[in-house]
Amino acid sequence: MQQPCAFHDQFMEQVRDALLGLKDQMRVGIEAVAVQSKANGETLSRIAESQSARRELCARQAERLAALERGADRHREAHVQSREEHLGERADLWSAVNTLRFHVYVGLGVGLVLQLVGPFVLRAVLK
Repeated sequence: MQQPCAFHDQFMEQVRDALLGLKDQMRVGIEAVAVQSKANGETLSRIAESQSARRELCARQAERLAALERGADRHREAHVQSREEHLGERADLWSAVNTLRFHVYVGLGVGLVLQLVGPFVLRAVLK
C-alpha cells in the first residue's frame, strides 16, 4: 500500500481553505446580487407607479383635449350659424336698399318725365 505524501495533509488543508474562501466569496456575491435585485425591484416598482401615474395624466389630458375640441366645434358651429344669419340679414338689407334705389330712381325718372312732358301736355290740354 502506498503511504500518503508528506504534503498531502497540507495540500488538503489548502484546498479546504480555498473552498471555504470561495464559499465566503459566493455568499458575499449572492448577498450583493440579492441587494441589487431588491434595489432593482424597488426601482421597477417606482417606474411602474410612475408609468401608471403618467397614463392617468395622459388620460386626463386626453379628456381635457376632447372637451376643448368639443367646445371648439360648438364655437365653430355657432360662428358658422352666426355668419349665415349675418349674411342673411346683410342680403335682406341690400335687397331693401336696392328696392329703395329702384323706387327712388323710378320716382326721379317719373318726375323728370313729368317736368319735361308736363308743359307740353298742359299746353295741349289747355289749348
